[in-house]
Amino acid sequence: MMGRIKDFLECSKYAFTETVKKLKKSYILFIFIVIRSMFEGMKGIVFFDQSFESSLFSSLINYFIEITILCFIAQSLRSIVLYNNTGKKSIENSISNFFYLVMSAVFCIYIMELVINNLTQVLSPGLRILILFLFKIITSAFLELVYIENVYGFSIIGESFRFVKNNILTWGVYAVIFTFIEGVLIKQIGLNVLNMSNEAIFIMLLALWDTFFLLFKGNLFKFLNKHSYRQRKFMRG
Repeated sequence: MMGRIKDFLECSKYAFTETVKKLKKSYILFIFIVIRSMFEGMKGIVFFDQSFESSLFSSLINYFIEITILCFIAQSLRSIVLYNNTGKKSIENSISNFFYLVMSAVFCIYIMELVINNLTQVLSPGLRILILFLFKIITSAFLELVYIENVYGFSIIGESFRFVKNNILTWGVYAVIFTFIEGVLIKQIGLNVLNMSNEAIFIMLLALWDTFFLLFKGNLFKFLNKHSYRQRKFMRG
């Protein structure tokens, strides 16, 4: 157990150090994450129109907007995490590089969430939320798998589950923290959709949080995916 704790601390130190070094190159990433955070607020306005046709149309539009924004975020993260540059020269290739990968990944996760929602209708709200939260933990490596490993389709769920299972302590702890705090901030944006000043504060908090933590997750994923626990243990001597 002590070996696992030592491994957790050393991997965390590596990811944190790499993230801090690369933060100054994350301004393009930050811009797109701010846009995504603002988009979370815009989605909250949909509740004003309750017609089925409008809701269906809005959901479809939101789906493609989210995919497009994620393409730019994935390209920015790839440039910073893998190549240690801002991504300014490659940002124009975001759609062509990642649209299909992101669309297939998001679609598969959406379908699974829909299935889980339908299957858990008879359960208490608290238990349903817990199951959905666990599913988000299982799929917490999906973005890293997209922009680092080019995984797509339903295989991304299995690959993410395998990665989380194999790194349950080192990755799992941060996945829980990231998912919980991001969820709280997104909920606050939705609750303050009619209070622009409060909403702006939570949008900025979410953008700052996601910028730092997505970089941290990317650096951590790259290190964990490249070196197994046995290899890391051997490297420590």
